[in-house]
Amino acid sequence: MSHRADSNNWNEKQARLSTSDFDFSAWTHIGYTRKSNQDRYVIKMLQDASVLFAIADGLGGEGAGDLAAETIRSEIEKIVHIPLGEENQTLVRLAKALDLQIRNTGQCEQDLNGMGSTLIIVLIRHSSAWWVHIGDSRLYLFRNSQLIQITEDQTLARFLMEENALTPEQAPSHYSQHVMDQYVGCGYCEPESGTFDTVSGDLIVLASDGIHRHISEEALSDALSYPSDLGEQCHDIVHSVLKSGGKDNLTIMIFHHR
Repeated sequence: MSHRADSNNWNEKQARLSTSDFDFSAWTHIGYTRKSNQDRYVIKMLQDASVLFAIADGLGGEGAGDLAAETIRSEIEKIVHIPLGEENQTLVRLAKALDLQIRNTGQCEQDLNGMGSTLIIVLIRHSSAWWVHIGDSRLYLFRNSQLIQITEDQTLARFLMEENALTPEQAPSHYSQHVMDQYVGCGYCEPESGTFDTVSGDLIVLASDGIHRHISEEALSDALSYPSDLGEQCHDIVHSVLKSGGKDNLTIMIFHHR
């Protein structure tokens, strides 16, 4: 049986949202070599005016990866409220529930076996950001012209370095850099989570590996420093990666705290 998620023209898609408190822009592109775009993003205003946004990068066969990422997107779209004081617990519970949901779906049919996705969710409430992370998409904070990587890739390379079986110098060219240690759908995921305060002028950036593996931190920082609107910044980052070959799906999301 063939499975495909509702693509809704995800081959190239943009989003913009502005309020008196923030600006937001996102851009996803299929790239030049993949048959489908398995990246998904979502942004939601909750009942109390908190902001929830996320990125998911599907894994597995073409249909399976699409379905995993689209399942995550649609489930996050349903969220309308996160209890005050329970931000971290709620996001972690959501990630674990999605892990089991996607694992169970993948076990039902052979052509979906191994389906999964990365996931980063960020909740902005008042002047704080809560996040949960699984896989190798990345969360960055850009503050005072400094790019700070908040999340660490959950890859085999990281595990090997923690076990002193791989050096940081060896890791960039080692095959394990591309082997996922954790993903939504594995059935045993261990989400990493945290929180940080936000200040006026902050940029919060989410990027799939199609972005961060193909652009240097210096080039990404330069693009974020350029005095243009967020849509232009997303456009410049995406097209910089496309010029380098566009070998993967690529998605960038930028949230600006006014």
